[in-house]
Parts: sequence; C-alpha cells; structure tokens
Amino acid sequence: MAGIATLSGGTRLGGGLALALALAACRSAPAPREADTLDGRVGMQDITRAMPAGAWQLADNETLLMPLEESGNRAPDYPQALLSDRLPPVQVCLRLSIGTDGRVAQADPIAPGEDCQAADAIAPGFLQAARDAVAGWRFDPAFRCVYASAADKAAAGDGCEGGEVVPEAISLAYRFVFEQHEGRGTVRIGP
Repeated sequence: MAGIATLSGGTRLGGGLALALALAACRSAPAPREADTLDGRVGMQDITRAMPAGAWQLADNETLLMPLEESGNRAPDYPQALLSDRLPPVQVCLRLSIGTDGRVAQADPIAPGEDCQAADAIAPGFLQAARDAVAGWRFDPAFRCVYASAADKAAAGDGCEGGEVVPEAISLAYRFVFEQHEGRGTVRIGP
C-alpha cells in the first residue's frame, strides 16, 4: 500500500519510503466479510495514499513503525434515518490524526478525489456517523526507532531492539463506504 503518512508537525513520508514503511509494518488483511443485512453497518478501508504528497526523510540510523489498529475498533453504523432513502453508495474519507497515546485526536474530511466525495455533498448523518465511530478508535501508537548508527539499525532487523523508542503523532486516511441493497445496510471492506 503506497501512501502518505504524516508525522507530528506536518512532516510527511512519501513515495517509496511510505511503501517501504507500510510493508515493514504490514500484517495480513482480514478477508472481506458481509454483515447482517439488517444492521446498516458500513465497510472501511485505509486510503492513506489519497493524502497530499510530501516528503520526509528518516536519518540512516532511524526507522518508523506505523500504528496498528486495535481489534476492537468498530465500523460506523449506517444512519437509521437515511436507510429509508435508499441512497446510492456514499464514500466518506477522513484524515485521522493519531496521537502518541494511540487515540484519534482529530478526524477531518479529505478533499474530494477519485475515491472520495466532497464533504459538503454528503448527507451530514454519514459524516457524523464516521466521526462518531473513529472518536473511539485506538491504535498501538507509531514510533520512531533511533539507533546509534546505521549498522546498529541493520542489525536490529524489523524490530526496535537496541534503538531509542520515540513516540510519534501521525495521520492516516480512511474511506468508509456506506451502502445498502433493497433498503438494507451492508458491509463491504475493501476497494
């Protein structure tokens, strides 16, 4: 997943570096699943690649470990008041600012693009449902590992053994897809 991760202070990781960091921190993605068709839940997908491009370089003696979502993070609920409207799929894209404590400090709409609708074109109930859900999300925080030298970094492998752990605030982007079929909400996770 090539993308952009924004660190505290607005510095960004871009291009190949973001891809390398994402691969270093990757884990198996859950298989797509269908929810109970009566509950009106939604799918979600990390779309960090949709964030504005930028560059931030780690020193040759540093690595960055990306935040991992905790398993209890729940998807937003489909707004019950909108189920009867039988709307086409609605995509809500949010930039989540994740603090050094792993909590979501802020959730802002992302500028419209190929996979994201403009926030002002979305029924407010969808945006609010997404914000309400992510307000309770928790992550294992991101952190930077600073080693005495590049050789020490190479010897540490994928972990942070022997390095100084420096917590980092970071931003990630997510897309929530609110869908329904025949008036019933469904869950779709993925593109």
